[in-house]
Amino acid sequence: MEVASHKTKLGQDIIWSLCLVPFFLFLIDCTSTRPFQLSDVSPKYAEFQNTDLDPNQGKLQQLYTSKNQVYDSFILKANKAISELEFGENVALQGENKKSFGEDIKLEMTAAGYLTESLPQTVEELPDLLSKCRELIKVAPNDFEGPSLGAVTNELTQIETKLKSLSQKSDRIVQSLKNLRSDSSNYTKNRDLTEAKNDKIQSTKQDPIVVDQPVVLQEEKLPEDKKDKPDNKSKIRISKLKKNGKVVGTTKELFKEEIKQVEDELSEEEKRENEYTEKIRSGLVEVFKWEYYKNGRNLEKILLTHPIPRVRSAAALALGRLKTGRLSLQKAIDKDGYQVRPSAYKALSEIGDKRSISYFFEGTRAEDIEVIAASFEGLGKTKDPSGRELLLTNGISSEYVVVVASSLRGLGYHQLNSDIPVFERFLKSAEENELRETAIDALAIHGSREALRVLETEFKEQPNFSERILESIGKNKSLSATFALIRLNESTEDPKLTGYIGELLLKRKAFGKYAFITISDDYLRLEPNERSKAISYVKEKDIAVVLKESPKEYSIRINEEIVTDKYYQLKMESSTPGTRGQYVNGWIFGSKLELIEVKSLGANKEAKYTNLNKKKKHQNIFNPIENKN
Repeated sequence: MEVASHKTKLGQDIIWSLCLVPFFLFLIDCTSTRPFQLSDVSPKYAEFQNTDLDPNQGKLQQLYTSKNQVYDSFILKANKAISELEFGENVALQGENKKSFGEDIKLEMTAAGYLTESLPQTVEELPDLLSKCRELIKVAPNDFEGPSLGAVTNELTQIETKLKSLSQKSDRIVQSLKNLRSDSSNYTKNRDLTEAKNDKIQSTKQDPIVVDQPVVLQEEKLPEDKKDKPDNKSKIRISKLKKNGKVVGTTKELFKEEIKQVEDELSEEEKRENEYTEKIRSGLVEVFKWEYYKNGRNLEKILLTHPIPRVRSAAALALGRLKTGRLSLQKAIDKDGYQVRPSAYKALSEIGDKRSISYFFEGTRAEDIEVIAASFEGLGKTKDPSGRELLLTNGISSEYVVVVASSLRGLGYHQLNSDIPVFERFLKSAEENELRETAIDALAIHGSREALRVLETEFKEQPNFSERILESIGKNKSLSATFALIRLNESTEDPKLTGYIGELLLKRKAFGKYAFITISDDYLRLEPNERSKAISYVKEKDIAVVLKESPKEYSIRINEEIVTDKYYQLKMESSTPGTRGQYVNGWIFGSKLELIEVKSLGANKEAKYTNLNKKKKHQNIFNPIENKN
C-alpha cells in the first residue's frame, strides 16, 4: 500500500509540473523586452558604467518593446534622456560630497565635462518628449488592444512620471554640473602647482654631485628646513578644504529630502490635489495591469469599489475589451453615476450578450448620446428581431451621426441580405465621410458573398476609400474575405495597394493554393470525372481554395482538342440558392483553372504570392523586409 501511495503522489507531482510548463511559456511569450544600459545613451559614457555614478549600478535595464516602430523608438529615446539626466544628477551630488571631504573628484570632473556638452540639448527636448508621451498614451487604444494596450500604457505612464519629475529639476542639474566643472578646474590647477614645486625641491635634495664637503653640509640643512615649511603649509591648506554642515548621504536619501522640502512648501489644497492625482495614476496602472493578465475578477472589484469615477470607467472599458464581467457592468449601470454609465454601456456593447437586451432597449431611450449609440450597436450584436426593427426605424434615422454609425454596424451583425441595399445607399450617397466609412465596416461585418462583392465594386469606383475597404475586409476572418482580397489583388495595378493586400494575407496566414475559374460556364463535380454528378454552378473569375489534387492525370476533350491534366478538389462559395452551407466542395479539371500559391518562406517572416500557370505581374507581391528598406 505504501508503494502504491508513493507512486500515486509521484504521478501527481509530474502532472502538476507539466501543467505549469504552458503557464511559464505564456508568461515568456507575453513579455517582449530589449536590454539597455548607460553606454547605450552615448559610447563616451562607457567608462562610467558599473561605477557609483551609473544610475543603473551596472545592471542591465529591460525596456518594453511593443513591435510598433513609432512606440518603440519613442520609448528608447525617452529612456536615453531619463538615464542621462539621472547620470548627471548622480555626478553633481557625488562631486559635492567628495569635495566636502577633500577626496579626489577626477572621475566626476571628467563626467561633468562630457555632460556639459550634451545635457543642455537633452533638457531642451524634454517638453517635446513629455508632449509626445501624452499624445501616445491618448492614441494607444487605436493601435493596441487587450493586454498589449495595458503593457504599452503602463510603460508610457512610467516614462511620463519620470520625465515630469526630471523636468522640474533639469536646470538645477545643468547648473550644478557647470559649477562642479569650474571648481574642479581650479582645484586641479593648484594641486598640479604644489606637486610640481615638491618635485623641484626633491630633485635639489637628491643631487649626488658634491664639490666641497663642508659647503654641501650647510646647503643640505637649509633646503630641508625650507622644504618642511611648504609641506606644513600645503597640509594646512588641504585641511581647510573640509567643510562642516553639509548634508551627506546616498543619492536616494538626498532626492527624498529634496522632495520633502518641496512638499512642505505646498499649500493644503495643492497637497490634496497631488494626492488625488496620485490615486488616479495608481488606479489606472492597476487597471492596465489586470487587463494585461486578463484577470476579470480584479477588474470587476475595481469597477464596483474604487472611489474615483475615472478609474471605475477605465475598469469598465477593460472588461469590455476582455468580453467578461457582464453582471458587474449591469450593476454599475444600475447604481453608478453619469461618468461610469457610458463606459459600462460601451463594454456591454462589446460583449453583445443577448441577456443584456433589456439594458440595450433602455439605453436607446437615454439622454446621453454615447449611451444611445452603444445601445443600438449592442442590440445588433444580440441579433434579436425586435432589436433589428428598432435599428431600421429609429437608429439609422437619428439626427446624430454617431448614433447612425453605431446602428449601421449593429445592423451588419444580423447578416441578412435584405439589409445590403441600406449599406450600399449610405456608402454611395451619404454626405459625411464618417457614415461612408461606417457603411464599409458594416458590409465587412456582414461578410456574405453579396456584401463583399459590393465592397469590391466600390473599391474600383471610390478610390479614396480603397485602403479603408481593404482594412475592413482584413478584419473579417472568414474564407470569403480571403477570396475577396485575392480578387482585389488581381484587379489592381497600384503597387501600394497590392503591398497592403499582401500584408493582410500574411497577417491572416492565408497560405496555400488558390484557383481562379477560367471558363465561362461549368460545374463542380462530386467525383473527379466529367460524367459525375454536378453539385454547384461555377463561372469565370470565381475563386476557390485548393484542397487536394487527383493522384493521376486524365484526358478529356475540350472543344476540338484532347487535353491531359489532373483534377483538383476545390472549396468555394456556394452559388446555389437554398443550400445549407456557405461553402461547397467539389472536383474540376485542371486546365479550366488558373492556380495561385501563397506560401511562407520560413522563419524570416516573408511570404510569396505566385501564379503557377504563367508569369504575371504579381510574382512576389509582399515582402515585409524589402518594404521597410
